[in-house]
Amino acid sequence: MMQTQQSPVHTSGTVEARVFGIQSLRHLEQRFPSGTPEDSEHRNLKPDASGHGIQDAAIARKRIEREFLAEELSLPSERIFFLKQIHGADVIRITEQDFIADSLPIAVADGMLTQEKGVALVIRTADCLPLFFHSGAEGAERLIGVVHCGWRGLSRGIIGRAMDLITFMVEQSRREKKDVDPNITIFPGPYICPSTYEVGLEVAARFPIVEEKRSARGRPLLDLYKNAALQIERASSSAKADFHLEDPLSALDESLFRNYYSHRRGDRSRNLNVIRIKESE
Repeated sequence: MMQTQQSPVHTSGTVEARVFGIQSLRHLEQRFPSGTPEDSEHRNLKPDASGHGIQDAAIARKRIEREFLAEELSLPSERIFFLKQIHGADVIRITEQDFIADSLPIAVADGMLTQEKGVALVIRTADCLPLFFHSGAEGAERLIGVVHCGWRGLSRGIIGRAMDLITFMVEQSRREKKDVDPNITIFPGPYICPSTYEVGLEVAARFPIVEEKRSARGRPLLDLYKNAALQIERASSSAKADFHLEDPLSALDESLFRNYYSHRRGDRSRNLNVIRIKESE
């Protein structure tokens, strides 16, 4: 992943993945309504002081962020897709039938895949692991995706769901006699450093990999990426597509993670993890 002044960028031919963090998004914060952050929009909370409900605030935030990305990526707003993330295991496929102006209401899921060009898929994170997917060969029909992996999503099987849908899409393309590359690259975006990601004993018990060291408070420490990588490795053995992991280049650097929003640090905004297939290089 290449580091730029505004956001890290990963490119592979026409595929581009970017992560917009504090430096890129701070100027938007004053425009946000006084509602709640992304991960609270599914909770039963009261309206804010202005009388706006949680759903109103969440939708307003998405509109502001969509406008920002439309300008940043030079894309029409109806081709920028967000989700209502609930720390679940559902992964959806975006097709040309989903290209509706101001595409709201937003689907409830925690991952998206597509083979459409000129479409941006967006996942919000603030500690959780964003996991990007893309197929390899230029000239073949390309496939991209991004998944929101918190401990709940990982324990509920979101990795397997994403890989199953990718395998289905590859097989469908083959049946339709399309040129498709079954080699899928997977790489992480910035996520909370294992050295600071404390979890309870009941959470740690759900995962096969827990850090040897404990926190200063004696609590277990969890590495989301290591556990995601293990799930990918296990699921790959029976998959018809070929999945390849790229090592994280920046995710484990605690000083670098300070450039990104963190729920545990009390940040109310969210990082925007974006992947797209550009129309051309």
